[in-house]
Amino acid sequence: MSAPAAAKPLHKQTVKGGDNASIDLSLSDETITISYQAPGVSTDHHRVFFAFGSHQQTGSAVLPFQREREGSTVFLPFQADRLISAKGSHSTTVQEQTWDNWKWNPARDTAVIKLTGDAGRLTFQIPRSYFAGAKLVDCVVYAKDLSHNDGWGHLLGCSDPAVESGAGDKYIPRYLELNLGAADNHIATPRARLAAAEKIRIYQLFVRLFGNTNGTRKEDGTLTENGVGKFEDINDDSLSSVRDLGFTHVWLTGVLQQASATDYSAVGQPADDPDLLKGLAGSPYAIKDYFDVCPDYAKDPAKRLDEFRALLDRVHQHGMKALIDLVPNHVARSYDSDIKPDQNFGSKGNEGKGDDLSVFFSARNNFFYLKPDSSGPPLHLPTVKDGQPVSPTCKLAGIKCDGLFEGEKDHGKVTGNNKPSWTPDLNDWYETVKLNYGFDFTIADKSVREYPNAAAPDKPIPDTWKKMDSIIAYWQGLGVDGFRCDMSHMVPPEFWCWAIARARSRHADVTFIGEAYDNDPAKVPGVDPVIAQLNGGKSNVMFDLLNAGFTGVYDDPTYRVIKKLYEGPGWANDIDGAQPDAFIFDNSLRYAENHDEARIAAPSQWGGLGMKVGIPVSAILYGLSRGPIMLYNGQEVGEPGAGVEGFGRNDARTSIFDYWSMPELVKWVNHHKYDGGQLSQEQKNLRATYGRLIHLVGQPAFRDGTFIPLNAANRDNPRYGRIGSEQPSGRWLYSFLRYDANSGQRFLVVINLNPTTLMDDVRIQLPEATLKALGLASHERSSHLDLRDRMVENEADATGPTIAEAAEKGIGLGEIPPLTARYFEIKIAK
Repeated sequence: MSAPAAAKPLHKQTVKGGDNASIDLSLSDETITISYQAPGVSTDHHRVFFAFGSHQQTGSAVLPFQREREGSTVFLPFQADRLISAKGSHSTTVQEQTWDNWKWNPARDTAVIKLTGDAGRLTFQIPRSYFAGAKLVDCVVYAKDLSHNDGWGHLLGCSDPAVESGAGDKYIPRYLELNLGAADNHIATPRARLAAAEKIRIYQLFVRLFGNTNGTRKEDGTLTENGVGKFEDINDDSLSSVRDLGFTHVWLTGVLQQASATDYSAVGQPADDPDLLKGLAGSPYAIKDYFDVCPDYAKDPAKRLDEFRALLDRVHQHGMKALIDLVPNHVARSYDSDIKPDQNFGSKGNEGKGDDLSVFFSARNNFFYLKPDSSGPPLHLPTVKDGQPVSPTCKLAGIKCDGLFEGEKDHGKVTGNNKPSWTPDLNDWYETVKLNYGFDFTIADKSVREYPNAAAPDKPIPDTWKKMDSIIAYWQGLGVDGFRCDMSHMVPPEFWCWAIARARSRHADVTFIGEAYDNDPAKVPGVDPVIAQLNGGKSNVMFDLLNAGFTGVYDDPTYRVIKKLYEGPGWANDIDGAQPDAFIFDNSLRYAENHDEARIAAPSQWGGLGMKVGIPVSAILYGLSRGPIMLYNGQEVGEPGAGVEGFGRNDARTSIFDYWSMPELVKWVNHHKYDGGQLSQEQKNLRATYGRLIHLVGQPAFRDGTFIPLNAANRDNPRYGRIGSEQPSGRWLYSFLRYDANSGQRFLVVINLNPTTLMDDVRIQLPEATLKALGLASHERSSHLDLRDRMVENEADATGPTIAEAAEKGIGLGEIPPLTARYFEIKIAK
C-alpha cells in the first residue's frame, strides 16, 4: 500500500491597499481564500471585487460597471474572464459575471463561492475546481464604498496600493498571479507577470540599412551600387552594444519578403512588375510572402530563413527579444507565397473555395473586388499618364512601365488605404491591396460586420482571420517574440482579441505593439457594450485595442504636442492634456522618431536644432508612464535623414523604399565593429546620454510607479522657468514626478525645452496633495530630501529642503541650461 501524497504547503500573500485596507490571499490543496479588511471602517456598504483571468479563453481588460455595483470604470493589464463580487458584511450572496460570446454576461448569484464576514472583514472561499483546467490565474482585488458618490462609490482596497481612492476611472497596473499548477501553491508578488523585471524598451532596427556601410549613396541606386544590410551584419558586437544601451527588445523592421525590383530568379524569386514598386528596394509594407524573409538580407539567398533563425538566436543569446512587423490590413498586389501556397489570400481556403470575384464584399472573401464600370477593368495604376512615366521609380533609366498589372487586368482589388477605385492616384497605397476581415469598410459606421462580436456572437470566423492566425503561429514557431502591428486600428478589435488570445495560448509572453491613430477616419471601433459607455459614448479605438490585449499602442498625440513647441504654436503645459485617460496613458508606446516620422536632427524639422533636441524631448516621452518606449536606429548618433535618396526624396526621413545607408550610423558601425570609432565626441556624448536615459526609465519609479504632473500646480509660480514677460509659467519648462510605492523610489524630472535660454533660480512648488501622492505626507516634516541628478554620470547626492520647506517654498534647483533634462532621484536623508 503506497503512502498518501503529501499535501501542498499553504501559501499566503498580504497586499496593502488604499485607505489602510488590506487583502490576504492563501492557497491550499482545495481552496483559494481571499479576505478583505478595512481596519476601523465598517464594510456594510462595501462591495468587494475579484477580477480573474484564467488564460482559458478571450476576455476583457475593461470591466463592466453600473450604479450600486461596480462604481467607476476599472481597467486591467490582463484580460479577465470572471468577475466576482459581494456587497456588505451581512450578505451571504456572491455574484459572478463571466466573459462569454464577446461580452460580459449579466451578474448572477453563485453558491459555489462561500462568504463569511463581520463589520471589518469579508472572507471568500473559492474552490480550486472553480478554475478547473487552469494552471495560471491572474487576479486583481479591490473594493468600493458605495455609500459615496451617489452610489457609484470610491475605490478603497486594491492589489496596487498606488491606485488612489476617489471618483473617476481607474487603471490597476499590477496584479497577483495564482499558480495553481505549482508544487508549492505559488502566489506571485503584486506586479505584472508579463512585465517581468523590465520595462519594454525597443530598439527599432531597419535591417536593410542598419549594417550597410556602403558609402556610395547614389540616388535611386541599385543593390549592387548602394549595398544592403545583411542578417549577418547584426552580429554579436552590434547586439551587445544595443543591449548595453539598455534595450530589452529589437524590432527587426522590414524582414518579411516584400515586392522588389531586385531579381532573385535563381532561387525562385523574380523581380516584380515595376508598376507595383515604390523604390527599387520596395516598401517593406508591401509584403509579397508572409511566410518568407527578404532574400536581400541573406549571404546565401537560398538559405535566407536559416540565416534569419540564426539572427533570432543571437538576439536571444544577448538577453533581448525579437519583434517583427505584422501588416494585417494589406499585402502587395503581387502577393504569392511559395512557402505556404495553401495559405495564399484569395485562393482555396479551409472550405475548399476561393474568393468570389463577382461581388465587392463577402465575408468569405480575403479581398474586396471592384465592380466593372466605365473606368475598368483593367486596373490603371498611377505610374503612367498619357503614355509617359509619372512615378519616380518608373522614370528611372531601364525601367519600363505601362500602368497595368497582369494580375488585375480582368478584375480589380481595392487599394490598401481603402480606395475602391480602378484608378488609384500617386498618394494612395497603390502598390498594395486591402484584406477583408469580414466588414464592409465603405459603410460609414462599419455596421455590416460578418464576424463574431458582442452584437452577433455566433457569426463564423472569417477565412482572413484564420490565415492571419497561421502567419502569427508560423513566426512564433520560428522564435519570434512579438509583433509591431501596422495600422492596427484599420482591423476589427474583435479580430485582435481572438488572435492575441490564440497567440498567448502558444506563448504567454508574446508582445503586440499597435501602430494606431484614433483620429484616422479609417479606424474600426468594436461593439463591446462596456467600452461603448466610455468617453461619453464616443469611440476611442485605443480602448478597443488595449482591451483586445495589446501590450502597447502608439502615443501620437503627445509626440505631436511636443513637436508643436518648435514648429508652433505650442506650450509645455499642453503636454498634460494630450493623453488624459490613465489606461491609455500607461499603456502607450512613446517615441521621438520612427521610420514614418521626420528625423529629429533633420535641418528642416524641430526648429532646425539638430540632434541636441533629441535628449530633452525623449526624456519627457520616455519617462511619462509605465508604457513601452522606442528608439529608431540612428537617433542615438544624430542621423539627419538628409538628401535625396530615391523614391523617399528629401523628406527629412531615412527612406524605407530605397537601397541606402545611414552616414552617421555608419560611423558607429565602424566596419562592423560597432564601437563608434568614427563618431565625433559630440556624437559619443549623445549616445552615452541616451544610454543613461534608457537605463533610468527601467528603474522601478518608471517601470511600475505613478505619474504626478507638476505644470498645472506651477502656472502661477514666477520662478517656474518664465522667460521675459511670459504668463503663465510653463511655456518651455516641463516637470513631473514618478513614485513607486512598493520600492519607495521617487524621481523629479525637470526639462528645459527652450533652445537658447538658460533658466536661472528655478523653484518647483509641491502642493500638499502632491506630497501625499509622493508618499511623503506621513514622514517627519523636518526630514531633508536629498536630490541626485541621475542623468549626470557620477553625480553626488545634494542635500535639499526639508519636507516642510518643500511644501511651503518648493524645491530650488538653481540653473537649468537650454535643452537639458534632469532626472533627480529623491531620497529621504537619514
